[in-house]
Amino acid sequence: MQLEQIQVVVYPRNPWEAIDLGFSMVQQWWQPLAKIWLATILPLVIMIYVLSNRELWLASWIVWWLKPLFDRWILYFFSRALFGETVSIKQLWQQLPNLLFKTHLFRGLTWDRLTLIRSFKLPISQLEGLTGQLWRQRLKILQTKTLSYAQWLTVVCVGLEWIVYLSLCFLLYLMMPVTAQIELKTIIYNIETAPWWIEINRAIFYCLALSLVEILYVASGFALYLNRRTHLEGWDIELSFRRLAADMTKMGISNTTHPGNHP
Repeated sequence: MQLEQIQVVVYPRNPWEAIDLGFSMVQQWWQPLAKIWLATILPLVIMIYVLSNRELWLASWIVWWLKPLFDRWILYFFSRALFGETVSIKQLWQQLPNLLFKTHLFRGLTWDRLTLIRSFKLPISQLEGLTGQLWRQRLKILQTKTLSYAQWLTVVCVGLEWIVYLSLCFLLYLMMPVTAQIELKTIIYNIETAPWWIEINRAIFYCLALSLVEILYVASGFALYLNRRTHLEGWDIELSFRRLAADMTKMGISNTTHPGNHP
């Protein structure tokens, strides 16, 4: 790990500041993130809806369940962009076999799917490559003083996703003519009596909410992970010593090059 190339200011933050750092990373890299989402994750989402045979509610449920797979693509981008690397779309597609088989994806889709610290666990599984007892020990160390914040992050992001979805549904309801005679509950969740165009809009609204919130969720969980490692491993101190050593080296070279400067 080349800490001197890190693209964020490293210092021990409190967990809420670390979560805010995740939001700042999304703000900084939103353009390449949008390209990645459109070129990798969105095609899979569209394929799921196309293959659902008009059972759009089932497709939405499958998309929701597959969030851990989408998260791994997003984290791969952040883990490279953090150190100044440019990630191409081709690289991301090439990473698909590794994301499927080498990042504990099966566990993420089964017994870990409903955990409240999913975004915090993900970097340990994907970036450190630990398994079994070593993984559990590492998680126990890292989640100290961070566990409750990772849980609250999940709760807040779930709420935010619902707020975005319901807001879009309510906006559609307000824009509909009175003659349509469609109730708000039909737009939000009614499956049996909703017209086909309502179901399509509902699927679009959920995808928009997912696209907005999931990126923030992964980035903030990653930032919590980075912050905990900074506390434990003294990344800020190590960077300070590296900069000091680099400055001293430059001064030494300067003095050697210009001996006349010596008294």
